[in-house]
Amino acid sequence: MSPQFVDFNADGHLDIVAGTFDGSPHVAFGTDQGWKQPEQILDRDGQRIVGNQFWNFDTKKWDTTKRCDGPGHEGEVHVTSAVALDWDGDGDMDLLLGDHSSGRVFRRINEGTPNKPAFATRNELVLAAGKPIDVPGTVATMRLVDWNRDGLLDLACGGMGDSYGADEGGGVYVFLNTRSTTPTFEFGAPISLVARSKKGCLEPTRPDSGIHMDFGDVDGDGDLDLLVGGYSHWTPTAPVLTDEQKEQVKVLRQELAELGKESMALNEALNKATENLTEDEATAKRTALLKEQSAARVANGKKRQAVQAQLDPLEPGTKRNSYVWLYENLTAAAQPPATPGDRR
Repeated sequence: MSPQFVDFNADGHLDIVAGTFDGSPHVAFGTDQGWKQPEQILDRDGQRIVGNQFWNFDTKKWDTTKRCDGPGHEGEVHVTSAVALDWDGDGDMDLLLGDHSSGRVFRRINEGTPNKPAFATRNELVLAAGKPIDVPGTVATMRLVDWNRDGLLDLACGGMGDSYGADEGGGVYVFLNTRSTTPTFEFGAPISLVARSKKGCLEPTRPDSGIHMDFGDVDGDGDLDLLVGGYSHWTPTAPVLTDEQKEQVKVLRQELAELGKESMALNEALNKATENLTEDEATAKRTALLKEQSAARVANGKKRQAVQAQLDPLEPGTKRNSYVWLYENLTAAAQPPATPGDRR
């Protein structure tokens, strides 16, 4: 999630650093021929950098650990976003880690060298205005950007928000860097660039959840504009139905209910067939049975889509689709960047 191009190992090639939903930051190292396959970023002891929730590739299950919990840590931490930066000004890449569970941001200091990273074994909370960062709606993505053009890198965060229901969505926030000496980062209170979504619109008007953002001078006027990708949630106004259309809605609902029962029966057969089996036996049995059920599942899905397509104009429910928005910066054209530490 939220990949970053950066020379992570100081070899002159751009690498790709990204968080993933498995709970670990990854890096794909660049070469003269392109990028290598992504690999997990490890700590100085050779262990995965995680929060306290992660996908265990050995057991093929979600797992928990407390080995990475640092001072002051509370609650669940599911690391899904990461950015590399020189936090302490020693010339090598450290890591910031975004938490999908709570909205906190953590750092991992590189105790090695630029060419041979050796990361600390515990996560340290990152503060803003003296308090742990807590991005409203939890962290979806992070970006480093000189938002106020003072020569210092600031931290921007997009919120995940409620990705499926009617609860609040996410927004975009920037934490200005107020530090000009080593350590090189000290963040102030969050500034809201895009307010957290309340949802409830009649059409797709803004990004509501899963917010990923980036910055650039899109219109060439010397200031930074904001590009935001995310899901929009909206509920169109329902039409006034005739008696005939109301009857049609009843029929279509019944068809969907029957198709839902068919789908449930396929799942129940799958679960029953794998009862009391070892994990390897259950995996093999599930694979074989899914192959047998494939045609029935595809047919069921197509029928449901066709019925839903007839029902939607008559009874429009909540919609969810992904878009990209441009937020143009309407402030006066920016002045040339100031010298770091100059607060003009």
